[in-house]
Amino acid sequence: MDIALYALSYILIAGGIGWAGYAMFEAVQLGYSRYRQSYDAKVNGELQKNFMPYSADRFFRNNMLAMVGLAAVGYLWTDSILFTLLFGAAGYYLPKLSLKMAARKRADKLELQLVDALYVLANSVSAGLTMPMACEVVTKQLVPPVSQEFGLLVNEIRLGVPFDQALENMASRLKSNNFDLMTTSILVARQTGGNISEIFKSLALSIKEIMRLEAKVKALTAQGRMQSIVLGGLPFFLAAILSKINPELMTPLFNTAQGTLILFLASIFWLIGIYLIRKVINIDI
Repeated sequence: MDIALYALSYILIAGGIGWAGYAMFEAVQLGYSRYRQSYDAKVNGELQKNFMPYSADRFFRNNMLAMVGLAAVGYLWTDSILFTLLFGAAGYYLPKLSLKMAARKRADKLELQLVDALYVLANSVSAGLTMPMACEVVTKQLVPPVSQEFGLLVNEIRLGVPFDQALENMASRLKSNNFDLMTTSILVARQTGGNISEIFKSLALSIKEIMRLEAKVKALTAQGRMQSIVLGGLPFFLAAILSKINPELMTPLFNTAQGTLILFLASIFWLIGIYLIRKVINIDI
């Protein structure tokens, strides 16, 4: 009887452990599935919006390889779990950062091409073309990325989307103050009338002046931006070098309560410093 009870108890314990393991596996699988759906939707939207020839699945694989690779480098270089995690986190966010930088570079190029697009629109309207036809001229005469965006505008019009709605869709997609200004000017001119060709030319001159002021501000704040980069990366660089040269000097920071408190406070002050520097150098025009 006792043997049967013991056997039954072991069976129940094993069954409970197995059920808990299966439930944990299902929870992890569900969490991963939701994460991939969110990840793919966000990344795929950015890739398509910026006309990048990558799939979300390929980007995810490269993202994971970068994370694992940098984590391995951090462990082999510093032999520290903390720096392994930091390097792994850097590897996870670097591909996303590169995607944002590529999008920012494309957006800057779009801003520069907008003036040319406005002059093409002005000349086309002066020649008697309608606005949809003038937008099609932009796609043929100019180069990417502005030709790509106006190409999407023209395709939406061909599919039956009203011109005003297609124009608003482009402005919403680009999220640019200058494109918003162009969109507003076109919509107002179409509703109230007036010489739209002259409006385009005046708008082009205004945007050129705005870009000149932005370039001047960027030049004046270049030193501050460089200081933020240097000061932001200096603590991590020095910590990595000291960990390699004299590990005993850095070990108490990671193995003692006082060291953990010091690292926590240093991280807080580091974040505050970076925030204040960014607030000083970010100037809206």
